[in-house]
Amino acid sequence: MRAPELVARVRADVAAALDPSGMLAVYADPRQRDALRARVRAAAGGDRGDAEIDGLCAELFGFGVLQPLLDDPAITDVLVNSPDEIYVERDGSLERVDVRFPDAGAVTELAHRIAAGVGRELTVEHPFVDARMRDGSRANAVIAPIGGPSLSIRKFSRVSLALSGPAPSWTASGALAPSAARLLASAVVARANVLIVGATGAGKSTLLRSLAAEIPADERIVVIEDTNELVLPHPHVVHLECAPGRDGGVGSADLVANALRMRPDRIILGEVRTPREASSLLDALTTGHEGALTTAHAGSAAAAIDRLELLLARGGESAPHAVRRHVLRAFDLVVHVARARSCRVVDEIAALEDEVLHPLYVAGQAAAGELPRRLAARAR
Repeated sequence: MRAPELVARVRADVAAALDPSGMLAVYADPRQRDALRARVRAAAGGDRGDAEIDGLCAELFGFGVLQPLLDDPAITDVLVNSPDEIYVERDGSLERVDVRFPDAGAVTELAHRIAAGVGRELTVEHPFVDARMRDGSRANAVIAPIGGPSLSIRKFSRVSLALSGPAPSWTASGALAPSAARLLASAVVARANVLIVGATGAGKSTLLRSLAAEIPADERIVVIEDTNELVLPHPHVVHLECAPGRDGGVGSADLVANALRMRPDRIILGEVRTPREASSLLDALTTGHEGALTTAHAGSAAAAIDRLELLLARGGESAPHAVRRHVLRAFDLVVHVARARSCRVVDEIAALEDEVLHPLYVAGQAAAGELPRRLAARAR
């Protein structure tokens, strides 16, 4: 532990001029972190080692004792059950780490900083928050009276895996058969509208980046997200980002409508979660737009159709049979990704043709089916 006097002095010299609600965002930026480190070193004085300076910076601006875990590229999740019970997910497996907070108050303080960083507030009336931070990481914080204090942090990964080829790739890890990889690559080139579904942490965003890498380089992509997360290996990408506000702000549905006026060859929507997002996207896809990619939460390809139907029904769309027809006409492929014990796999690929869901591939199958007729014709 650093002496309270040292922490107080550095806080007064360096942190006093910074907006507390923005400290985590500032510290997440590598360039700003380097600048803060230099200022902290000057304010701390003396011959202090890099480890002590980094610890001071993490305590003042970052995630405190959790910062080394969040900086470790092998760790994907950090889970704080209590001040002295902290787990991480590393290479697909959970393990307890020898890291602890000094007390419950330190966990609660960090939870409040996380909430403040996204313009939210933790209170007795609202004792939990789900925050998407500026670096793309997601944090859930819980305080009394409903539990905790506890934190669940999913780090944002910029890892981009090829569909096939030498490691790292989906085929090299055994997560996807080579025939299925060729099927997906052909579908993207043929401008299929692809819906990727799965549970939280199943690898939806990773597969989305992999599919986007197959888009021809001469096409223009408009990406729509809550927070700019998708770093795509493509030369012509425009990012649109949601902007929260008191009157509702600018959401994904607004950005989908605007994207259609931006001469897109492709639209990529990071995730479909609300009735309005589902309605806007499906309207775009059923009025001639091709080649879109998006993700949603669902437990299978069939459940993905049900999920979109439910969202549209909640939004007050038309009769149930018309809603289902609307969904079935919007997408060409549904891909389900699943989280196995120590890896993520493409569990299922299904095609939508003539308003019927046809299985093309399931995990463990050596040969994948063929593209629907209309996609195969486009791919020629």
